[in-house]
Amino acid sequence: MGYEFKKDDQDLNRWVEELPHKLKVEVSIYIFEKRYSKIKFFAEKNQASFISWMCPLLKPQYFGYNEYIYYEGDDIKDVHFIMKGMAGFVLPFFKNVAYIEVEEGDHFGIMDIIGSM
Repeated sequence: MGYEFKKDDQDLNRWVEELPHKLKVEVSIYIFEKRYSKIKFFAEKNQASFISWMCPLLKPQYFGYNEYIYYEGDDIKDVHFIMKGMAGFVLPFFKNVAYIEVEEGDHFGIMDIIGSM
């Protein structure tokens, strides 16, 4: 049984939070490597403390092929990091023609993390 289940993730995150800061950073880097190593946003930050703070906050989600994540007019409050597959911004009025593609390692949402800081 891995730590990809929601309850196990919560237990693991609580345990890591109780560790001394330096050990917490080292353990987080090891535990969350599969998450942050594929995401370009984290590679650009290259700060262990930032990665160890952010990764426990990430919640895995799955969206199927041709499934909408947002609709026009939605209040977008999340950031999505593409771990596998791809997503696209489409024009439903024009038969869902994609005008922007988001690939593995890319992100989108909350104004694309406020203009990537």
